[in-house]
Amino acid sequence: MVKTNYSIENIYEPGYASFKPNGDSPFLGKEGMIPTNQLGLTTDPRTANQIASLSTALNQGMRVMEVGTIQPSHFETIPKQHFAEMRRKAKLAGAELTLHAPIVGTDPSGIGQQGYEESNRIQVERQLRDVIDKAIELDQKGNIPITIHGSNAAGSNWRYDGEGKDRKKVREMIVAVDRTSGQIIPIKEDMKFYAKPKVNKETGEVLDYSFKKNYSPEKQLENHNLTKWDDAMSKIEFQRENAERILKDVDIRVQAGIAEKKLNPRDEKVAIARQKMYFAGEYLQEASRQAQAEFNHAYKIAEETKDEKQIEALKKIAENYSNSLGIEKGKKVSQLSMLPSVQSHAIGALVESLRDIKTPEQFVPIEDFSVSKASETFSNAAYYAYKKKGEKAPALSIENLYQEMGFSQGEDLKNLVVNSREKFASKLVEKERISKSEADRVAAKLIGVTFDVGHLNMSKKFGYTDKELVKEAEKVGKFVNKVHLTDNFGFNDTHLPPGMGNVPFQALLEALGEEGAKAIKINEVGGWFEHFKSSPFPQILEAYGSPVYSTGSGPYWSQAAGFQQSYLEGYGQMLPSTNYQLFGAGFSQLPPSLGGQQGQQGGGRMGGGGF
Repeated sequence: MVKTNYSIENIYEPGYASFKPNGDSPFLGKEGMIPTNQLGLTTDPRTANQIASLSTALNQGMRVMEVGTIQPSHFETIPKQHFAEMRRKAKLAGAELTLHAPIVGTDPSGIGQQGYEESNRIQVERQLRDVIDKAIELDQKGNIPITIHGSNAAGSNWRYDGEGKDRKKVREMIVAVDRTSGQIIPIKEDMKFYAKPKVNKETGEVLDYSFKKNYSPEKQLENHNLTKWDDAMSKIEFQRENAERILKDVDIRVQAGIAEKKLNPRDEKVAIARQKMYFAGEYLQEASRQAQAEFNHAYKIAEETKDEKQIEALKKIAENYSNSLGIEKGKKVSQLSMLPSVQSHAIGALVESLRDIKTPEQFVPIEDFSVSKASETFSNAAYYAYKKKGEKAPALSIENLYQEMGFSQGEDLKNLVVNSREKFASKLVEKERISKSEADRVAAKLIGVTFDVGHLNMSKKFGYTDKELVKEAEKVGKFVNKVHLTDNFGFNDTHLPPGMGNVPFQALLEALGEEGAKAIKINEVGGWFEHFKSSPFPQILEAYGSPVYSTGSGPYWSQAAGFQQSYLEGYGQMLPSTNYQLFGAGFSQLPPSLGGQQGQQGGGRMGGGGF
């Protein structure tokens, strides 16, 4: 017989720790990244039959579940008895429930297809109260987190430009809101060309007969506000100048005589003067109406932005306007103040004063506008929940959206949460008579963030790197009370299971810090359910390298292919079937010739026959 080096000793490894996931595994590279008892799934968000969807998931051994529907109409179709029944089912299974508010057609700031309407905001607030009532029915131990999209309206876009030290974050587009009308307009970067000489500022030399200049979205927005305000002042001045042209031949003493009825109305010159005063008065009335409207806009904006300096300037302008008309506080209004020439002079002075103030920001980025409005919605909803259940009330959890929607950036979401907490705390101090420090503590407990890693990852199509995504996550880490885990490739919100796209899970979870580590983790994997019709839970456990046992130590699900060490694990069934029946199976499986009970039919030893 020829001697060979044939050996199979390395096929069966000595223990589970030596088995490593292969290249096709969704394993994210860190064993024990998320404990199994922190991992959750969503019910099927496409159906009102949430109780059946929940039952299916609980039968699979899920410990955390998020209940919710996409469509508000589906959410309204869930009978109220089902919420209590879902709570009982979860309690029997030892599972924890969370809730996702309906996400279509609801914008907490009140912005709809036709722009902002306060009635829209109030309607959303009422809808959230209904969601809170149902969350209370689901809640077993208090503070059930309710995920609510921070916005369902269009949002501004950001991108990263440059390389190395020159790399910087810039706005690609601003979605602006007109504070006065509520209308929304997109403002983009623009290159403008000018048919006038290009001059060297230092030497005065003419360099060219034309030039071009690039305007960022921020500069475009600033120019938009300047132009809007200047145009409004010009329209007022246009009306006033028309009146002045009519009055140029009418002496102010004649105007006073006509007003005091001291001149003969039948006199031809007096009649002509009266007619001119009438027509001039029509122009001045329109000029005054427009001036008052612009003053009103400027004052409201100053109040909304809490610009005390601007408010004081506007009050002084109003005082000077009255003085120009000859009106003094504590005295009766003189009839002379109604003379067209007096009114024209006063309106002219008013316009000049309004031109000199800081330009009112009539158009603002939608995120700035929405912070003011949506924080009112969230603070009112939180107070409603507090009145129902006190400190055990459901906790509002505001979710970040992807770019092209509002609150996609960490700083914007942080501002929304901070403002919502401040307003809620103020309500507690004012209405519940509790201390400011206690109110702040309760507000921090009942208003937080749902951080969606998949939504953030979609910023990659705007040039973001993994490190730049981490910077965004760090800004909201301390506010997080729930995390949505979902994978994609940076272009569409595909809701894949983890490890099947390019979301940097480990880096983002670490960026959330201590609060993120404690937060409930919900895997939003609707894309897998919809297209592959199976539960991705085994792949999820493998991806996070979750420990098999509740003690938190190994083995881990990422090692599931190797830790059992049976013939059917690891490299699979690579020897003839009889081999697995004979070796290690006990004496009863041996053939009768060797004292066992296994039948023999002839053939080779490994073929099942006699020896």
